[in-house]
Amino acid sequence: MTSQKFAKQPKAFLARVFIGLLIGLFVIAISQEWFFKFDLLKNIELLTIDFRYQQKYNRASVKHNLAEKSDVVIVEISDRDLEALPEPFPFPRSYYAHVIENLNRAGAKVIVLDITFEASKDKFGDSIFQETLSKYTNIVLAAKVQAGAESEKYSVRKTERYYNNYFYRPGRYIGVVNVYKDRDDVCRSYFPMLDVNGFLTPSLAFATMNCMYKYKPEICPAVEKDYFVYKGLDIPRYQGTTFLLSFYGPVRTFPYYEFSKVIDDSSFKTKDEIVYETELNLFDDALSQKFKNKIVVIGSTMAEERDFHNIPLYIEEAGKRNYLMHGIEIHATAIQNILDGNFIFPADPSIELAIIMIFAVFGFLALLLLRQLHFKYVWLLEIVILGAVLVFLGLLFEVSIVLFMKENILLNIISPSLSIIFAYIGSTVYQYMKERQQKTFIKNMFGHYVSPTVVNELITNPEKATLGGDRRELTVFFSDIADFTSISEKYHHRPEQVVNLLNEYFDEMAAIIFKYDGTLDKYEGDAMVAFWGAPIPQTDHALRACYAAIEMQKRLETMRTKWKKESKPEIYVRIGINTGVMIVGNIGGQKRFNYTVIGDSVNLAARLETANKQYKSKIMISEFTYNLVKEKIIARELDLIQVQGKEEPVKVYEVLTTYKVGLTARQQQALDLYHEALQLYRERKWEEALAYMQQVQALDETCYAAKIYIERASLYRIAPPPSDWNGVFVMTTK
Repeated sequence: MTSQKFAKQPKAFLARVFIGLLIGLFVIAISQEWFFKFDLLKNIELLTIDFRYQQKYNRASVKHNLAEKSDVVIVEISDRDLEALPEPFPFPRSYYAHVIENLNRAGAKVIVLDITFEASKDKFGDSIFQETLSKYTNIVLAAKVQAGAESEKYSVRKTERYYNNYFYRPGRYIGVVNVYKDRDDVCRSYFPMLDVNGFLTPSLAFATMNCMYKYKPEICPAVEKDYFVYKGLDIPRYQGTTFLLSFYGPVRTFPYYEFSKVIDDSSFKTKDEIVYETELNLFDDALSQKFKNKIVVIGSTMAEERDFHNIPLYIEEAGKRNYLMHGIEIHATAIQNILDGNFIFPADPSIELAIIMIFAVFGFLALLLLRQLHFKYVWLLEIVILGAVLVFLGLLFEVSIVLFMKENILLNIISPSLSIIFAYIGSTVYQYMKERQQKTFIKNMFGHYVSPTVVNELITNPEKATLGGDRRELTVFFSDIADFTSISEKYHHRPEQVVNLLNEYFDEMAAIIFKYDGTLDKYEGDAMVAFWGAPIPQTDHALRACYAAIEMQKRLETMRTKWKKESKPEIYVRIGINTGVMIVGNIGGQKRFNYTVIGDSVNLAARLETANKQYKSKIMISEFTYNLVKEKIIARELDLIQVQGKEEPVKVYEVLTTYKVGLTARQQQALDLYHEALQLYRERKWEEALAYMQQVQALDETCYAAKIYIERASLYRIAPPPSDWNGVFVMTTK
């Protein structure tokens, strides 16, 4: 037996591990889009990435002070500059030439123009700007790829380079300014390069690096398996064609300076200088120092230019969250990331797959283990398990935030979270199916022996299957076959016929017990023990027991007719019923116990079943039962008896039928006379009692009690009992 149990345990464990593996594979399938596409999961993952960006910024003990430490500064063209400068926007190209001159005098390393000069504006200004571009080699121009022209294929074709920038010449530094956005229109990553008209062209950030390090203008990062490699610098790839930006903060984290102030030296007149005929010269030594050894990015922040994009970080402005960042600052962020080597590393996909599988398997096993805990209320256990799942998901989310903050590692958390969620769902379904299997097993095995009510109660409340009991008022039922010994002896050469007869009898009687929601306690040879009122409380347990006893006797009448035709013995049954306080519960040893009843009230019912012999009655109930059913049951008071082992006498009754069925007029007359005669008997009026009992016997020949009282009255008429006689009949046998 032990070896069989041991053999089953590894199989069950392996089956659970297999289910966990299936859960993991399912999660991988939907997260990796092996079979079908789940955009919702990717969108949720993007939201979690944004949350980690914001948490990294919010939790930083010291915010990035880029005003002092940044290698990149921004010169913005805003609405204030339109008001300050004499010429309208778009400005003459001579303005940009003037700014470049000022920045170079200030010692700027690289000047990046995030402006696409798509056509000629005026010959004079264009000529000045062209001369300035030829004069300096630290200038980066911008090119923009038309919508839909981006390509993820890094291929080069030998054709003449062409960019939509009027001032581009071969040998000049130029970078693509297109901003990459995810499916939710948020900029989180950056193109290192793009294919423009067949030529692989660096983005603005890498064109800036080429210019700063004096590399050839067309140099682009090499594409390796997991990295872009740029002059020995490994940049982790994200979604194949981009790398993640490591934002230093929300919009205007980088230092911003006004275009109109940078251009305003002694040789340039602003509107105010012209109107007020005074020299302001805002580009003084203090301001020029801000650009020394800096990479300066020049671009527009005007609303009508629409060069602003959603990013993961926000800043509170007038009670609202502003997620927008100007394109020039996105390029500045990419440049600063490259200079700092500050990159975000997507977790290795193989590690993520391993995490999914581990969480699925161990999560499923752990949750099944938790489900073995015993709580009084099942819903409370489910709350505990659900709470554990939520705590684990919270810890997973917190770990992902810490990794993002401390190590710049981006771990996808939706797929691992799904593995835990599906492990929870899987454990719930598994436990449900297992419980259903157990319920079916219990019903199939024990439904033949105990009441379905007991089975269902134990299934619903397994804690009731423990040793122990309760004191309750119940009604207990004992039945026995009259003269069964002689029947057995008659068929001792054919014992199988006796067994078949008993099985048929027990099947019919048990069905009636179950019909009235009784609990079939046990079979003892040819005897049956049942009780009502437990495990399911019943306020009418006494009435149910009586109804069952009456129906049993009626059913036996029909069965006896059948058995007679089959030449089988005709079975007659005696039934004893008592109501009282008794102990009910699972009683026995740890390995074997029964749901049963014990106590004096139980013993009394057994004595009443035996007492039927004295009165030739079929159903005898105690006064305790009668008092609970007298409004529904017609009964004949039999006697006041003292059973063996009891000192107090008990009044007993013979159950005849129900008020619903009723008696014939003759039977009712006999019953009324009987009760009058019994009262006369107890009053020692022997002659009157004798006469009445004789009338009862004449009216109802089945009333054997009348014959008993005729014999007693006749005896007492000759030899009266002592003066302390109380009418009690003392039983000397069990």
